[in-house]
Amino acid sequence: MTAAQRLHALVARCEDDLAAVAKERAKGDALADDVGGPDALRWRLVVLRALIAEPPEDDSVREVYGELYDRYRDEPDALAEIKPLGDEIRRLEATGALPSALVVRSDRRKR
Repeated sequence: MTAAQRLHALVARCEDDLAAVAKERAKGDALADDVGGPDALRWRLVVLRALIAEPPEDDSVREVYGELYDRYRDEPDALAEIKPLGDEIRRLEATGALPSALVVRSDRRKR
C-alpha cells in the first residue's frame, strides 16, 4: 500500500470515528506532510473536527485552525471548507464551550 493509499484509508476511518484521531494523529500528520493534496487537507480538517468535538482545556483548537488557515490561505477551494469550521469555533467560544483566545498572526505570505 502506498503512502497516499494509507492516508486515504486513515482519513476515511477517522472521518467515521473522530475519537480515533488522537491515536492516529502523529501517523496522519506525517502522511499528510509527505503526500499532500486533497487527502492531506481532509486529514487536517478531520483533526480540527476531532479537537472541536472533544476540546482540550487550552487554546489548541484555535491554534490548529489558525495554522490550517495560514497553510491554505492562497487556495480558495480549501478555504471554502476551512472557514465554516472557524465560524463553528467562534460560536462555541461565544457560548463558553471552547476557551476564547486572541491569536495574533504575522503576514506569512511569500513576497
